[in-house]
Amino acid sequence: MDFLSSFTSLPNIHPALVHFPIALAFTALLFELLSLIMPRRKWPENLAAVLYALAATGALAAYFAGREAAEGLKTISAEAEMVLARHADLALWTTVVLVCAALLRTLAVALKARNPEKRMGVLRILALLVMISGAGLVALTADLGGALVFRHGVAVASERIVPDKPEASISPKTGADDFGKRLVKSADGGFEWHPTASDGAALGTVITPLSGKEASVAVVPEPGVGLGLDITGESFLLLPGKFDNATLDAQLDLTGFKGTVGLAHHLTAQGDGVLFILSARKRVSLERRYSGKDKVLDKAPAPPSGAVVSLRTTKAGHHLKGFVDGKLVLHGHGASGDAGRSGLYVNGRGVIRIISMGVNPAVRH
Repeated sequence: MDFLSSFTSLPNIHPALVHFPIALAFTALLFELLSLIMPRRKWPENLAAVLYALAATGALAAYFAGREAAEGLKTISAEAEMVLARHADLALWTTVVLVCAALLRTLAVALKARNPEKRMGVLRILALLVMISGAGLVALTADLGGALVFRHGVAVASERIVPDKPEASISPKTGADDFGKRLVKSADGGFEWHPTASDGAALGTVITPLSGKEASVAVVPEPGVGLGLDITGESFLLLPGKFDNATLDAQLDLTGFKGTVGLAHHLTAQGDGVLFILSARKRVSLERRYSGKDKVLDKAPAPPSGAVVSLRTTKAGHHLKGFVDGKLVLHGHGASGDAGRSGLYVNGRGVIRIISMGVNPAVRH
């Protein structure tokens, strides 16, 4: 794909390929219908069979190019992640259906070649019905692809990737350290938090340890960038609210911490949920924890990063992703359960400084 991309100024090869299955699927339908209307003519029937095969081939090429394009995207909004997930799922079904139509049509041609007296009408009609379904899926998939580009600006320009957030308001709550002024809530239920070293009152209010976990969490009084937390043991540090399809971000200074750190979402009171983990062994993993047992959905070596690391995890349908410093490193699939709490996952010893955290829920239109 990199070789093919060198021949175009497009950000990836997917836009150059995706129009072929769209045009070929509908053209194949046209000539197939024409061959049924003109049964004495051989060329519409033969051309339709060729177009079926070309449509399936184009769909395969566009699908795999689209997968590579999606894996190369930088961070996008939660709403765009939902559209991307639906687009990817529909693209897979579209490809499968078009390939099935082409196989049925090819089988009809092969059987007719063995017995020229038969027209293989049943197989041809079946292939036609499957192709009609495929053409409908092509239209739906293309519509979502257009929404990604023209509504959400995905892969158009970096400054348009994440759209403006809904009108935001500053939380009126203030504690002894006036931390509420740095907790900015948005109309869609999300928020951004940029704590400082003086925001000690946020522990237990903005960010709360999950009860039942044997861990020590205390505020570090010394000044520094962000809010310092001295942690010993394993703990979930939960943010307010429950979310389903959403993005969860955190920028952390891990200079003084030894152990495992990550993001968690769809957490229950028992500590079950989805974890995106950066381990002390320089590996990242997406895991589904249920009844205290972890199932690994995807894993990879951790990319190089400095003392300050930016983590993001997203949930869009059954698509689960993990980003490190804006780069997609993991893409797993699985059920997340009902909407749940989100926050930090820590397991180790030392000081973690929270520079920023935020949750951006997906809003359906």
